[in-house]
Amino acid sequence: MPGVQGSPHPKTTEFNRGQNMRATVVLKPGEQARIQYEELVKAMGVSGAQVLREALAVLHRQRLTRPPRQHGDLKEAG
Repeated sequence: MPGVQGSPHPKTTEFNRGQNMRATVVLKPGEQARIQYEELVKAMGVSGAQVLREALAVLHRQRLTRPPRQHGDLKEAG
């Protein structure tokens, strides 16, 4: 059974910068994130991978300009 989205998990802090990294994201039919993903791919006219890269860049900027979330601030997705 998959974990709750957004819940804390053990952190991987060591990455081999010389190797490619693959992230797998499962977006189920009808899930809000999938609907948003499909809309962005169509509207932007780019690949799904590029949509995710740009989303990571935006999230990275946002997280570095505000204080970290507290554990009680986490909300279950869905």
